[in-house]
Amino acid sequence: MCERLGELRFPFWAAIAFCLSVTLFQPAAKAQVLFGSMVGNVIDPSGAAVPGAAVKLTNVATNDTLTARTNDSGAYNVADLTAGTYRVEVSKQGFRTFAAPSVLVNQNNVVRVDASLQVGATSETVEVSAEAAALQTDRADVHAEVATHDLENLPQPNRTYSTLLEMVPGAQPPAGQLAGGTNNPSKGNYIAFNGNGFNSATVRIDGVAAIQPWNTSATNFVPSIEAIENINIVTNGADAEQGFADGASVNVRLKSGGNDVHGAGFAYNIVNKFEANNFFSNLSGVKTAHLVNNNDGGSVGGHIIRNKLFYFGSYEGDYLVGANSGFVSVPTAIQLSGNESASNNPIYDPATGASNGTGRTPFPGNIVPASRFDPVVLKLLPHFPTVNVPSAINGVNDNFINQGNVYNLHKIDTKVDYIRTQKLRMSYRWGKQPYYAKFQPIYNDYLG
Repeated sequence: MCERLGELRFPFWAAIAFCLSVTLFQPAAKAQVLFGSMVGNVIDPSGAAVPGAAVKLTNVATNDTLTARTNDSGAYNVADLTAGTYRVEVSKQGFRTFAAPSVLVNQNNVVRVDASLQVGATSETVEVSAEAAALQTDRADVHAEVATHDLENLPQPNRTYSTLLEMVPGAQPPAGQLAGGTNNPSKGNYIAFNGNGFNSATVRIDGVAAIQPWNTSATNFVPSIEAIENINIVTNGADAEQGFADGASVNVRLKSGGNDVHGAGFAYNIVNKFEANNFFSNLSGVKTAHLVNNNDGGSVGGHIIRNKLFYFGSYEGDYLVGANSGFVSVPTAIQLSGNESASNNPIYDPATGASNGTGRTPFPGNIVPASRFDPVVLKLLPHFPTVNVPSAINGVNDNFINQGNVYNLHKIDTKVDYIRTQKLRMSYRWGKQPYYAKFQPIYNDYLG
């Protein structure tokens, strides 16, 4: 049997380097790959701009607060917003406070919230329901979103987010190994958009590139779908900070903890008793391929220090025992006995003729005597698979097989967020994916 034990991990030193880079050396440019932004205009009842209005954004989950003021034109712009749901409040002396209680800000998005202030006391509040804009007017890119609800409720053949990207306009159906393997341990799929190749897209997880350097068609780490909060897919017109993307820029954001504790558990089970048998398996008499796929796990997120330090962790165990079905060509029992009389090509005796191949003598009737068989070959012959499908049905491929495999994958995703001040936020992510893979050779264990 071919065996492989291994694990895929996010290096500790790389995580520390990333954490330091985003906290100590933040560039002045307002990059949006990892963050979002909020913009808007504030006007009075006559439609005139309201300069100097106070804008307060409060993250509903963490109570993190950011403030800004409108300029002389009544406009405000709050950049580098941590993705999440915000309560927006706009106030100015002599006007009632404007409030939008639930505004979703996703990574790589600019959200517009305009406010119309009404004359009155500041202590009075006018609360409105924020609605998504029908058209995107504050960014030039073309992008789509896949949210937590989609990830947890839409069917996926291998329970990874990459299979859902087929819903995005311009996407090519994903390709790859659904059962995993030593070259694709995370069970990811190859993705392509707008006619580009599978090696054209780039994937980032919380801003960190996740493309395999030796196989740019695949990602080297695929988080559990229960650990993902949102996926932003830019398919055209990407900004400069989203370099290395030719076909698409896929930005994956993991969940974070909050002041409230939230958790979930799940269990999936698939067995061959409830699956249809293969037509050729019925024809050949081969037993229905054994299949047991258990997928279990859970997640929890909360706070360590309220309003300051938050945690999130998830575990997913994917245990697959199954088989890949297919055809191979094997010699018939008559051919293995040395009888090649059905062949129109003469079978020459290698012990005859000159060294240059001339003067060779064919075996009588194209039958190789058993006495001429090599001793090693005699030991191998009993282990050849037998013909179980008439060659007329599938050409020369006359043996239908179920190639057994075992693939156990563990996905561990963790994240810690620390809000030191309004200007200093730290985020640390650690993931590990140990796995075990065992694949049966095509020509059984003996022949390999």
